[in-house]
Amino acid sequence: MSLLVESHVRERARMSVKSAGLTARQLLSHHARTDLARYDIFLSQAIRDEELVLGVYTILTEDIGLTVFCDWVEKPISDRSKTTPADAEYIKGKMLASRGLMFIDSEHANTSNWMSWEIGWFHGAQRRVCVLPIVRDEYDKYRGREFLGLYPVVEEDDRFILRVPARLADIAARYVAPKPLALATWMPFQVWATLETLPDYFLG
Repeated sequence: MSLLVESHVRERARMSVKSAGLTARQLLSHHARTDLARYDIFLSQAIRDEELVLGVYTILTEDIGLTVFCDWVEKPISDRSKTTPADAEYIKGKMLASRGLMFIDSEHANTSNWMSWEIGWFHGAQRRVCVLPIVRDEYDKYRGREFLGLYPVVEEDDRFILRVPARLADIAARYVAPKPLALATWMPFQVWATLETLPDYFLG
């Protein structure tokens, strides 16, 4: 398993931008559509990471086929400092309509108050949460902030399929002796995102 590399995510975004002839922000807004009643994933992201966000959004929607809420798509807000309680209420409604949250842990994530609020809401509501770290290169080690260690980290396998880990000890504890010789400890992200009910050990 390996973490997503920044250059790969940016390249995925640039492919979309080039074919559309738009900037990353324009393309995200261009995806605007009628609000959905239900989403697989609520994408928690920093507005300054627009190219990375477009890359992740494209991977999730076009490559995997998930329904994803991203506020740039559904309700673009150009200046986050001017958001209102009505904006926050709208976002809360979208969180209620989403099965899980993907927290894009990028260079600018630690400066976003919105992202902290979003992950805190999902945690408090006991909804599924995962962290998608984006590293500079394949040798870069991920050193997430302390509270992010509570949640599973999404990685990709050698076939570039996103997967979510489960804690082996948590799985094994649910088996009576004799324990099975082998246990699956990674779930495809598509399955993690779309199952109505997940086993506790896949919730982080």
